[in-house]
Amino acid sequence: MYSKMAMKQRILLSGKDGIDLLQRITTLDFKRLEEGIPHPGLFLNAQGKILCYFEAVKKPLHDQIEVTFENQFLELLDQYTFSERYQIEKLDSNTSENTITESERIKKRSPKEGNEFFCNGESNPLEINLQSAIHDQKGCYPGQEVIEKIIAIGSPSKRLCMVRLIGDAPQKINLPMDLDFGKLTSFEYPFGLAVIRKTHAAPGSVVSGNGFNFEVVNEE
Repeated sequence: MYSKMAMKQRILLSGKDGIDLLQRITTLDFKRLEEGIPHPGLFLNAQGKILCYFEAVKKPLHDQIEVTFENQFLELLDQYTFSERYQIEKLDSNTSENTITESERIKKRSPKEGNEFFCNGESNPLEINLQSAIHDQKGCYPGQEVIEKIIAIGSPSKRLCMVRLIGDAPQKINLPMDLDFGKLTSFEYPFGLAVIRKTHAAPGSVVSGNGFNFEVVNEE
Protein backbone atom coordinates (compact mmCIF):
# COMPACT_ATOMS: atom_id res chain seq x y z
CA MET A 1 0.00 0.00 0.00
CA TYR A 2 1.33 3.42 -0.94
CA SER A 3 0.95 6.60 1.12
CA LYS A 4 2.52 9.87 0.04
CA MET A 5 5.67 10.69 2.00
CA ALA A 6 7.10 14.14 2.68
CA MET A 7 10.35 14.75 0.80
CA LYS A 8 12.79 17.64 0.57
CA GLN A 9 13.33 18.42 -3.11
CA ARG A 10 10.96 19.07 -6.01
CA ILE A 11 11.67 19.71 -9.69
CA LEU A 12 9.82 20.12 -12.97
CA LEU A 13 11.37 18.07 -15.77
CA SER A 14 10.44 19.11 -19.31
CA GLY A 15 11.27 17.45 -22.60
CA LYS A 16 10.51 14.16 -24.33
CA ASP A 17 14.14 13.02 -24.09
CA GLY A 18 14.11 13.32 -20.31
CA ILE A 19 10.88 11.38 -19.91
CA ASP A 20 12.08 8.68 -22.32
CA LEU A 21 15.30 8.43 -20.30
CA LEU A 22 13.38 7.97 -17.04
CA GLN A 23 11.27 5.33 -18.78
CA ARG A 24 14.44 3.31 -19.49
CA ILE A 25 16.23 3.65 -16.15
CA THR A 26 13.50 3.58 -13.46
CA THR A 27 10.73 1.23 -12.37
CA LEU A 28 7.96 3.61 -13.46
CA ASP A 29 6.10 3.32 -16.76
CA PHE A 30 5.82 6.98 -17.70
CA LYS A 31 3.68 6.09 -20.72
CA ARG A 32 0.88 4.94 -18.40
CA LEU A 33 0.96 7.64 -15.71
CA GLU A 34 -2.38 9.20 -14.84
CA GLU A 35 -2.30 12.98 -14.99
CA GLY A 36 -2.19 14.85 -11.68
CA ILE A 37 -1.71 11.76 -9.48
CA PRO A 38 1.57 11.11 -7.59
CA HIS A 39 3.16 7.78 -8.51
CA PRO A 40 6.03 6.26 -6.48
CA GLY A 41 9.07 5.13 -8.45
CA LEU A 42 12.57 3.79 -7.90
CA PHE A 43 16.09 3.78 -9.25
CA LEU A 44 17.51 0.30 -8.62
CA ASN A 45 21.01 -1.14 -8.91
CA ALA A 46 21.80 -4.29 -10.88
CA GLN A 47 20.92 -6.41 -7.83
CA GLY A 48 17.41 -4.92 -7.65
CA LYS A 49 18.18 -2.84 -4.53
CA ILE A 50 17.01 0.75 -3.99
CA LEU A 51 19.30 3.64 -4.97
CA CYS A 52 16.62 6.36 -4.97
CA TYR A 53 12.93 6.66 -4.10
CA PHE A 54 10.92 9.41 -5.82
CA GLU A 55 7.36 10.42 -6.68
CA ALA A 56 6.34 11.60 -10.15
CA VAL A 57 3.27 13.55 -11.29
CA LYS A 58 2.35 13.90 -14.95
CA LYS A 59 1.49 17.55 -15.67
CA PRO A 60 -1.22 18.83 -18.06
CA LEU A 61 1.34 20.31 -20.45
CA HIS A 62 2.87 17.83 -22.88
CA ASP A 63 6.18 16.19 -21.84
CA GLN A 64 6.32 17.64 -18.32
CA ILE A 65 6.81 15.63 -15.14
CA GLU A 66 6.97 16.97 -11.57
CA VAL A 67 9.30 14.92 -9.38
CA THR A 68 9.80 15.00 -5.60
CA PHE A 69 12.66 13.17 -3.93
CA GLU A 70 14.87 13.06 -0.86
CA ASN A 71 18.30 12.66 -2.46
CA GLN A 72 20.38 11.29 -5.35
CA PHE A 73 17.71 11.64 -8.06
CA LEU A 74 19.54 14.37 -9.99
CA GLU A 75 22.90 12.64 -9.60
CA LEU A 76 21.55 9.36 -10.96
CA LEU A 77 19.73 11.11 -13.81
CA ASP A 78 22.94 12.89 -14.77
CA GLN A 79 24.88 9.61 -14.60
CA TYR A 80 22.65 8.07 -17.28
CA THR A 81 22.38 11.19 -19.47
CA PHE A 82 24.42 11.24 -22.69
CA SER A 83 22.94 13.10 -25.66
CA GLU A 84 19.41 13.55 -24.23
CA ARG A 85 18.07 17.08 -24.13
CA TYR A 86 15.69 18.19 -21.38
CA GLN A 87 15.16 21.02 -18.93
CA ILE A 88 15.03 20.94 -15.12
CA GLU A 89 13.41 23.69 -13.05
CA LYS A 90 13.82 23.56 -9.29
CA LEU A 91 10.57 24.17 -7.41
CA ASP A 92 9.82 25.04 -3.80
CA SER A 93 9.44 21.89 -1.71
CA ASN A 94 6.02 21.11 -0.25
CA THR A 95 6.31 18.76 2.72
CA SER A 96 2.83 19.25 4.16
CA GLU A 97 0.58 18.11 1.32
CA ASN A 98 -1.18 14.79 1.92
CA THR A 99 1.23 13.64 4.63
CA ILE A 100 0.02 11.22 7.30
CA THR A 101 0.77 10.69 10.98
CA GLU A 102 3.29 8.10 12.11
CA SER A 103 0.53 5.96 13.60
CA GLU A 104 -1.44 6.07 10.33
CA ARG A 105 1.68 5.25 8.33
CA ILE A 106 2.38 2.18 10.46
CA LYS A 107 -1.18 0.90 10.15
CA LYS A 108 -1.00 1.31 6.36
CA ARG A 109 2.33 -0.56 6.30
CA SER A 110 3.76 2.38 4.36
CA PRO A 111 7.59 2.23 4.34
CA LYS A 112 9.62 5.32 5.19
CA GLU A 113 13.11 6.15 4.00
CA GLY A 114 15.47 6.06 6.96
CA ASN A 115 13.31 3.51 8.78
CA GLU A 116 12.19 0.64 6.56
CA PHE A 117 14.65 1.35 3.76
CA PHE A 118 17.72 3.32 2.78
CA CYS A 119 18.74 4.54 -0.66
CA ASN A 120 22.15 2.92 -0.41
CA GLY A 121 21.77 -0.23 -2.50
CA GLU A 122 20.86 -2.50 0.43
CA SER A 123 17.02 -2.55 0.47
CA ASN A 124 14.87 -4.80 -1.70
CA PRO A 125 11.60 -2.99 -2.58
CA LEU A 126 9.58 -6.22 -2.61
CA GLU A 127 10.52 -6.92 1.01
CA ILE A 128 9.26 -3.56 2.29
CA ASN A 129 5.85 -3.23 0.62
CA LEU A 130 6.97 -1.02 -2.28
CA GLN A 131 5.44 -3.20 -4.99
CA SER A 132 3.33 -0.23 -6.11
CA ALA A 133 6.52 1.56 -7.18
CA ILE A 134 7.28 -1.16 -9.74
CA HIS A 135 5.30 -1.24 -12.99
CA ASP A 136 5.25 -4.58 -14.77
CA GLN A 137 5.39 -5.10 -18.53
CA LYS A 138 7.09 -1.75 -19.10
CA GLY A 139 10.36 -2.87 -20.65
CA CYS A 140 13.90 -3.12 -19.32
CA TYR A 141 15.45 -1.07 -16.53
CA PRO A 142 18.45 -1.71 -14.22
CA GLY A 143 17.60 -4.46 -11.72
CA GLN A 144 14.53 -5.68 -13.63
CA GLU A 145 15.75 -9.26 -14.05
CA VAL A 146 16.23 -9.70 -10.29
CA ILE A 147 12.83 -8.20 -9.50
CA GLU A 148 11.05 -10.33 -12.09
CA LYS A 149 12.77 -13.46 -10.81
CA ILE A 150 11.58 -12.81 -7.23
CA ILE A 151 8.05 -12.15 -8.47
CA ALA A 152 8.11 -15.36 -10.52
CA ILE A 153 9.20 -17.36 -7.47
CA GLY A 154 6.18 -16.00 -5.61
CA SER A 155 7.48 -13.77 -2.82
CA PRO A 156 10.67 -12.34 -1.34
CA SER A 157 12.39 -13.96 1.63
CA LYS A 158 11.24 -11.19 3.99
CA ARG A 159 8.04 -9.16 4.45
CA LEU A 160 7.13 -5.84 6.01
CA CYS A 161 4.62 -6.63 8.77
CA MET A 162 2.64 -4.64 11.28
CA VAL A 163 3.28 -5.88 14.81
CA ARG A 164 1.71 -5.19 18.21
CA LEU A 165 3.70 -4.99 21.43
CA ILE A 166 2.73 -7.69 23.91
CA GLY A 167 2.65 -6.32 27.45
CA ASP A 168 3.09 -2.86 28.95
CA ALA A 169 4.49 0.08 27.06
CA PRO A 170 8.22 0.60 27.50
CA GLN A 171 9.52 4.08 28.19
CA LYS A 172 11.74 3.89 25.13
CA ILE A 173 12.41 1.54 22.23
CA ASN A 174 15.62 2.17 20.31
CA LEU A 175 15.28 1.70 16.56
CA PRO A 176 16.17 -0.27 14.61
CA MET A 177 15.84 -3.26 16.97
CA ASP A 178 17.14 -6.67 16.00
CA LEU A 179 14.53 -9.41 16.42
CA ASP A 180 15.02 -13.16 16.41
CA PHE A 181 13.46 -13.40 12.94
CA GLY A 182 13.84 -9.89 11.60
CA LYS A 183 14.15 -6.21 12.53
CA LEU A 184 11.79 -3.68 14.13
CA THR A 185 12.04 -0.49 12.06
CA SER A 186 9.22 1.79 13.31
CA PHE A 187 7.21 1.99 16.53
CA GLU A 188 4.31 4.09 17.81
CA TYR A 189 2.74 2.39 20.83
CA PRO A 190 1.39 -0.23 20.66
CA PHE A 191 2.03 -0.87 16.96
CA GLY A 192 5.17 -1.05 14.92
CA LEU A 193 6.59 -2.13 11.57
CA ALA A 194 9.08 -4.96 11.27
CA VAL A 195 10.83 -6.64 8.36
CA ILE A 196 10.41 -10.33 9.17
CA ARG A 197 11.38 -13.58 7.50
CA LYS A 198 8.39 -14.85 5.56
CA THR A 199 8.49 -18.13 7.53
CA HIS A 200 7.50 -16.15 10.65
CA ALA A 201 5.38 -13.39 9.06
CA ALA A 202 1.94 -14.98 9.40
CA PRO A 203 -0.60 -13.18 11.65
CA GLY A 204 -0.34 -14.53 15.19
CA SER A 205 3.39 -15.24 14.98
CA VAL A 206 5.48 -13.84 17.84
CA VAL A 207 8.91 -12.28 17.34
CA SER A 208 11.18 -11.09 20.14
CA GLY A 209 14.11 -8.78 20.74
CA ASN A 210 15.76 -6.93 23.65
CA GLY A 211 13.30 -8.52 26.07
CA PHE A 212 10.23 -7.34 24.15
CA ASN A 213 7.69 -9.58 22.41
CA PHE A 214 5.68 -8.54 19.36
CA GLU A 215 2.75 -10.28 17.67
CA VAL A 216 2.33 -10.07 13.91
CA VAL A 217 -1.14 -8.67 13.19
CA ASN A 218 -3.29 -8.05 10.12
CA GLU A 219 -3.53 -4.52 8.77
CA GLU A 220 -6.40 -2.61 10.37
